[in-house]
Amino acid sequence: MLVRQIFKACLLAVVAFAAVSCSKDGDTDNNPDVGDKVYAIGIGVTVGSETTNYVVQTSDLMNGKISPLGNGLLQEGYRDYAFAGGVFYSIGGLGVVNVDAITLDAESKLTAKKGLTLELPNSQLVDVDGKGKTLVGVSLPASPTEGLNAKFYTLDIASNTVANKKDVPMNSIHPSAEDWLFHTGMQVVGSQLFQTFYPVDYGTYNTKNTDKNYLAVYSYPGFELQKVITDPRTGPSGAFNTMSGLFKTESGDLYAVSTSSIYNGYSQATKPAGILKIANGTSEFDANYFFNTDAAPNGGKIAHAIYIGGNKLFAAITTVPPSKPVVAAEKWSDANLTLAIVDLSAKTITRVANAPVYKGDGGRSFAALLDNGKVYSAIGVNGVVNIYETDIATATAKKGAVIEGTFMGGIARLK
Repeated sequence: MLVRQIFKACLLAVVAFAAVSCSKDGDTDNNPDVGDKVYAIGIGVTVGSETTNYVVQTSDLMNGKISPLGNGLLQEGYRDYAFAGGVFYSIGGLGVVNVDAITLDAESKLTAKKGLTLELPNSQLVDVDGKGKTLVGVSLPASPTEGLNAKFYTLDIASNTVANKKDVPMNSIHPSAEDWLFHTGMQVVGSQLFQTFYPVDYGTYNTKNTDKNYLAVYSYPGFELQKVITDPRTGPSGAFNTMSGLFKTESGDLYAVSTSSIYNGYSQATKPAGILKIANGTSEFDANYFFNTDAAPNGGKIAHAIYIGGNKLFAAITTVPPSKPVVAAEKWSDANLTLAIVDLSAKTITRVANAPVYKGDGGRSFAALLDNGKVYSAIGVNGVVNIYETDIATATAKKGAVIEGTFMGGIARLK
């Protein structure tokens, strides 16, 4: 069944989208948008509690509409996305363990290579060195009933195969009798892998341990746990499923970004939001570096971010702090966000002009693409989702194409 037929068959009278339950994964239509540039976009369509995911292509991010109708690959179950080496990875989660490698065929149309299946849903895939040859991956069980080991591995992009598998007991990273742990970020520097995480009650998702930042250090590519370091100047880095906890610069320095934000699922915050540094060649937090993003001019809590080079992050940052005491309705809301550029060296935050205040997509990696000095991300306001183009040099945003869906889950340039 073609995506066009599926999409039309499931239209609602007002919303124009619905969950798809009768479809076959991987079906595609024959009239995608093909031009000198080709972008792959993950689109989620949510009705009620059900979300259907598509990967579509477009050659124009700034005009018209980008829709699954007549264009795209239907995805199985929950999906997040990663990109490296010319491959757009559609990554299963919430019980889905397959990873599809999406590229362009000879006619510049999307095609998916299937067959890669993991033991547990992937928590994150990261390009080891930016060369587009090897990804490092980790899969953490969501609770002790799903497993007792964090599973590390590498993925060879050319052969689409997994190697260097290593199980690391969760209890050795953080005492399981105290709390479970959720992954928030990962980077490789030289012969070491660094991982940020936060302790959490896996049953209630409450976070009682927010008085320090946690960073696990492993050997690479052997994945032997070497140590876990902590720092009391901030709470834990990142938040549930955002993968915005740890970033690597061109020089190999690492920056751990802490939010402890109620908006992103924390049940309390006992330290200011801020950024810590691990200098290249070391495996300890730099005692001389601390960037309090809560207190900075134009600052707030960095909910989502990508690294854009030059010691800068492109980020979605809170404009209004969460209420104190905690208001239950604010938890998990991913609310009161706007776009900003964070200079890690200068310790400054620049709000992006013409970017509206909006509500984010919650526990997902940040769907944003750096392309020729511009960053393309999506913002939904009053039920309409638009691409926004941010000029990094001027910190100015321009509204672009409409996405016919509930959210944009991922974006990459394939051509």
